[in-house]
Amino acid sequence: MKATYALLPDFAQIRKPFLVKKIVSPYFSTDFHFHTECQLVYILSGSGTRIIGDSIEQFEEGDLTFVGPNVPHVWYSKSMAGNNGNDSVSLALYINPDAISEILDGLIDTKELRHFFKESERGISICGEKKALIVDILAQMQGQRSITLLTSFMQIMSHLLDPKDLVWLNIPNLLSVYTTQAPGRVHKLMHYIQQNFKQEITLQQAASVSGLQIHSFCRFFKSLTNRTFSDFLNEVRIGFASKLLQQSDLPVTQIALECGYVNISYFNRCFKKINKVSPKAYRTLSATKIDEKK
Repeated sequence: MKATYALLPDFAQIRKPFLVKKIVSPYFSTDFHFHTECQLVYILSGSGTRIIGDSIEQFEEGDLTFVGPNVPHVWYSKSMAGNNGNDSVSLALYINPDAISEILDGLIDTKELRHFFKESERGISICGEKKALIVDILAQMQGQRSITLLTSFMQIMSHLLDPKDLVWLNIPNLLSVYTTQAPGRVHKLMHYIQQNFKQEITLQQAASVSGLQIHSFCRFFKSLTNRTFSDFLNEVRIGFASKLLQQSDLPVTQIALECGYVNISYFNRCFKKINKVSPKAYRTLSATKIDEKK
């Protein structure tokens, strides 16, 4: 299932860094899409299947989730006829992360805020006491203006920056896990892998980027990731291949080439070793799982 880019007309027209919108529809069902804005969504009425990135879960009334920028997502109602004749209703807070960060940059240190927006690409489910607090503020924002509206927005962001009662819906990118663990050498190496994993990367090249001799690099890398460099590189490539299988109609052979594999048999072996199924079976199972939960 391939995601399409969606332009949010409200942002294009009013050019505001954030807005609150109540959405009433006979049913939840749009294209699997993404946009540059973040989205906090509270379900007032309706139920069905929520897809955010690789996460596929059931949702119902009271569900509160946060979707980061450029993350493919969709909410499907249980039936195209809606929910027993009742409308599906949601309350959404749309946020332009770049605009908000730039506006606040002269007032506060926005490093934590920018980091949150980046991490939110994993998708977040909000629960517990925090959900009740955020929902109450979100409901009040519909009738607010000026400073009061801005104050409510900042209160919501303050709650979101606190990790308590936040459940991440997708595992972090393998590269970003290690990039954030240490500065300098690790960051440089992971950035190099991210930029070049579609091509051949030799052990010598990786060691050179790290400023180490090969034997020292092997010990360093194994202690850092608990993997050999070859195993790690395969996991990065297969992770990318898995997303292409889910989100595109590209042939398996082309996907293998896109991920840096010139030997298709080797690609198939690596894929099955990591995902326990063949690439074709993985694509079929992913599509079936989505269809069954609609």
